[in-house]
Amino acid sequence: MHPPSRPTMAMAGAEAPYDPGEPSPWWLKGLAIFMALLTVYMLFGVASGILSPVLVDRLMPDDYADIEPYPEDGTEEEKANWEENKEWWDSMVEYTDEMMGVMEFSALYSGLLVIIGVFCVPVLWRGDRELGIKLVGAWIGVNLLGGIGLMWMMSKIGFMPEFVGSEAEAVDLEFFETFSLIAGWGQIIICNICFLGILGLVASKSKPATSFDIPSGFRPNEPPKS
Repeated sequence: MHPPSRPTMAMAGAEAPYDPGEPSPWWLKGLAIFMALLTVYMLFGVASGILSPVLVDRLMPDDYADIEPYPEDGTEEEKANWEENKEWWDSMVEYTDEMMGVMEFSALYSGLLVIIGVFCVPVLWRGDRELGIKLVGAWIGVNLLGGIGLMWMMSKIGFMPEFVGSEAEAVDLEFFETFSLIAGWGQIIICNICFLGILGLVASKSKPATSFDIPSGFRPNEPPKS
């Protein structure tokens, strides 16, 4: 009587295919929800950047005389105080005009982030991993460049107006400017590192499973012996 033959897979000299299973679709869906929340947040940035210049233009007069008429019949002290307040107001108006340029730039790049977010949310939700990750990567890149642009503009105009002709002139704001600049750059770096970390985690966890055969070194391919 012949001994029973070995299993076919053993005769072929290969182990069973390794199948780790498909990744959870909620990695991509979770990223889609996260991007949807960021898109809503950026919508507020767009609205703020558009509405702020309009409101400031309507509510903030350019001429200080519209707020307080010049005291024609006042004392010399009253006239000096009026001139001092006018210089302070002119500095504030000039700084506000420059800030409106920053707000308009913020609205522009926030709007671009909204557009990218609107596209990547449904892509991620339906499970298109490759395109979704590329779109999120583009979103992070635009967010980084936009943040750098904003900080460059703020470093040019300053985080506080340079008041002249008042007691505020004697106040040393250098520390505040330096602290604001460092905090701003730190926020940009940390936020984008976190975004990249989240994207890297999702990309890793949502990577499709691969099945492959592991050849056995103990069972070479040879016909069974009778």
